[in-house]
Amino acid sequence: MEDHPVLLSHLTRVLATTEPRAPLPLRLCIAFAEIVKAQGAAITIGYAAPDRATLCATDVLSERVEDSQDVLREGPSLDAFRTQTAICGHSHDDQVARWPMLSQSLDQPGRPVLMHAFPMQPDSEVLGVLSAYQTHEHGLSRSCADAQFLADAICVAVLGGMDSPEEADLLWAARDQVSQATGMVVAQLSIAPNDALALLRAHAFAHGITVAEVSRRIVTRDLAFTTHGTGDVR
Repeated sequence: MEDHPVLLSHLTRVLATTEPRAPLPLRLCIAFAEIVKAQGAAITIGYAAPDRATLCATDVLSERVEDSQDVLREGPSLDAFRTQTAICGHSHDDQVARWPMLSQSLDQPGRPVLMHAFPMQPDSEVLGVLSAYQTHEHGLSRSCADAQFLADAICVAVLGGMDSPEEADLLWAARDQVSQATGMVVAQLSIAPNDALALLRAHAFAHGITVAEVSRRIVTRDLAFTTHGTGDVR
């Protein structure tokens, strides 16, 4: 298992290299897939309602994996949401036994699809699922725990803060400071404001502090974001 700040640093570096005009959830999906050495990834939301939806998918097969689960009502994303547990590291034989219809619909001769899914759960509630696939059985390059941490950090980055005090900070007392810190991160990393705010949230999650506190440290120059490492202390 790798240290969380190091993982977040890696996520920052990879995000900074993605196409800036693409939607942030898609860019984070692409970054996740690159870090764990998956061939594709997707984020799905809305599991508590009939209209479960794919928020983003990196490629056609990622989208097909999620669509097929909707149709067949079986698969790793559904299980990850239901059990609130990462579905990771299963062999292809295990998958065939666990999700026979899904495996049959996705597999091609000589090209088994190995699937993983991580509940996006930065606090007590599962807000979505980040899934990934591979067409080989080498497994992910990161541990299941590392991949789960990244999924939770991406959830915070995409969907916002972790609790109501955090939202109050963002809306009221620390609003101006968050805006200033966001601008400073934009300048430091040459990224879009939405990306910078997402990184503030992810950094706060990784270190167990509020976005307001991260913003304060950036504004007072106790903290700086660079492409070499996230949250370097000055």
